[in-house]
Amino acid sequence: MRSAQPNKMKSINYNGHTIELDSHRVRSGQWVARATVSIHEADTVKKVPIFGRRRASFDSRREADAYALELARLWIEGKIWGANGHG
Repeated sequence: MRSAQPNKMKSINYNGHTIELDSHRVRSGQWVARATVSIHEADTVKKVPIFGRRRASFDSRREADAYALELARLWIEGKIWGANGHG
């Protein structure tokens, strides 16, 4: 019996930004990391997609989301230095 994975997106606040974790399952049944960082400036919100490497896949959504969260945190911490957020 297969356990259902909820489709509910998790949101985390980090250093004044919102990180939305949205890893997804591919045809092979593996999970790939994906997140969106929302940057709140004045009256606008800029959304930056963060993707894991195509070759990096995970057995569970939880593992993929953990990797996406780490990539998003690194992007937030390094964006001043020009990090691109793709890991």
